[in-house]
Amino acid sequence: MPLEPMTKIVSDLGASDIDTSMEDILVFVILHGYQKETNNDADVMFSGFGDAVIALGKRIKPFLPQICATIKWRMNNKNAKVKQETADIISRIAVLMKQCDEEKLMGELGVVLYDYLGEKCPEVLGSILRALKSIVNGIGMTKMPPPIKYLLPRLTPILRSKHERVQGNCIDLVRRIADHGAVFVPHKEGLMICFELLEMLKADKMSLRRAAMNTIGCIAKAIGPWDVLDILFLNLYAQEWQNRDCTSRAIAIVAETCSPFTVLPALMNEYRVPDLNVRLGVLQSLSFLFESIGAKGKDYIYAVTPLLADALTDRDLVHRQIAASAVKHLALGVAGLSREDAFVHLLNHVWPNIFETSPLVIDAIMEAIDGLRVALGPAVILNYCLQGLFHPARKVREVYWKIYNSLHTEDQDALVAFYPVLFDEDNNIYSRPELLMFL
Repeated sequence: MPLEPMTKIVSDLGASDIDTSMEDILVFVILHGYQKETNNDADVMFSGFGDAVIALGKRIKPFLPQICATIKWRMNNKNAKVKQETADIISRIAVLMKQCDEEKLMGELGVVLYDYLGEKCPEVLGSILRALKSIVNGIGMTKMPPPIKYLLPRLTPILRSKHERVQGNCIDLVRRIADHGAVFVPHKEGLMICFELLEMLKADKMSLRRAAMNTIGCIAKAIGPWDVLDILFLNLYAQEWQNRDCTSRAIAIVAETCSPFTVLPALMNEYRVPDLNVRLGVLQSLSFLFESIGAKGKDYIYAVTPLLADALTDRDLVHRQIAASAVKHLALGVAGLSREDAFVHLLNHVWPNIFETSPLVIDAIMEAIDGLRVALGPAVILNYCLQGLFHPARKVREVYWKIYNSLHTEDQDALVAFYPVLFDEDNNIYSRPELLMFL
């Protein structure tokens, strides 16, 4: 009970008014309570201990050896809850220890955590991995004890765990190592991790799937994209839609991370495979890729235009839908960069699809036309619209007026200069001089 108000005072009001003598008393009391706590009060004691240490800031440096000794002693406790809370405290104070330049103590805690990577309880293992990630972030890859080359092989089998907290923390740690310590990732070990991460693409939580995709991108950057791409292309043959969708996103992330020119040739070559799922996966990857790289797509637009034109004329509805989505992202990213000739060519292939009846396909086609409007300007789209606004068939007129209304809503002012010239008649005057418009 006294710890709760003490923690609230320190966390809300800060520790600037606490003098040196009170500092000693505060740390001594909290350490004593931390050592003597019971299972019933564990949550209050651990949170209070962490809040007090963080509130004191760099003033805690003289007490860190004693605190670390207590933490190592508590990690030997048989109670899983105590070990879990102790690991959580390490992850909380790791940044503070880095600020106090206590890398030696952080290394000792890293060795202790490394020894407990064989923990059976998943909740405890998840906290240990999180604490280990904090230690790695603080010390760095080169100074980390134990060395990263010994740590990474211990993490690979942990990826097979079915517990979400263990999976999430392990993926984060592997991604951190691959991103900032690429030299410590052996080629064979990286491929084994990629195989394990493919199973993560089937996870129920979107955050886990996204973390797995980003980690695959970091590993591809560390060991080279080609072998990783072979693994991902094989996964495009999977039957589950979610698995193929995440694989397509992972391919796009690999292309973005390792530069598109390293991946795009292999990706376009894979489109020649007659398997429907593979072709759709390639188109999906191109859509995600152009969405993420933005203006960099101007260097690749002429290479992918024949592929997109082929997909826009395919019999399969989904082919045309995904290709239209790719055209939209490409047009929005490359707008204003002098690639209008390729966009006119793509518009000629997109436009015949405006009479589709499938809701998903027509939405993708309309979005592609909107993207091309941004890239080409409203005048080009207006010239395509004028031919069907007064068509005898009502269904044709409805589609064209729908496109025109969208065009009028977005670029009403820019259309004035491009309306067709109508000559005056005996009873009707169509000309609008600027002075008359002003008056």
